[in-house]
Amino acid sequence: MPPPPLVPADWREFLQSYSSEFLESPFLREMAEEGRDDLFASETERANRWLGYEPATEDAIAAAEQRLGIRLPPSYRNFLLVSNGWHTISYAVDLLDITEIGWFADLAPRLMEAWSDSGAYDDWIEVLKRSVLISNDDGGSGHYLFLYADSVADNGEWTAYEWWPGDGDDPEPHTDFATMVTSLWEDEKRYRSGSAAGA
Repeated sequence: MPPPPLVPADWREFLQSYSSEFLESPFLREMAEEGRDDLFASETERANRWLGYEPATEDAIAAAEQRLGIRLPPSYRNFLLVSNGWHTISYAVDLLDITEIGWFADLAPRLMEAWSDSGAYDDWIEVLKRSVLISNDDGGSGHYLFLYADSVADNGEWTAYEWWPGDGDDPEPHTDFATMVTSLWEDEKRYRSGSAAGA
């Protein structure tokens, strides 16, 4: 796995490579043949060779931090300074823009209530309450990406988690946001390659 991007220049290079590889992937060609490629990349994204958005401003990031009462981790802040959100970071999961992120319990109150009532995730409820949800699963498969505010390393990075609660597994921890995104991309490349090869 390549080293995770940290500073904005690293993120720009990584995300440009991500966009190019995805847009040229056998998977997307297969989707185009089936007339479903617009679900994964718009015409504008294909024309621009970029699956991201305009950068977030420092003021927008600061406003979100004030709203949440925290300072976001460095690798996530630097990602936002390159692209304010992302389309299709993993399967059908998008990264939210800075105005849309929030505490897990605030963005998914019904889920939190259901999980609390069921007792199935008792070990994780308190973690989720102190986690910032940064993703939107527009494919409806129940895939969540979040950053845990109470697990902060000396360098300011937060533990990042990927979770498929429907699988019955615990959230998968990553050292930080950058490491999680790099891992997601490597996993997605393997998945996309296997999907196209098996078609």
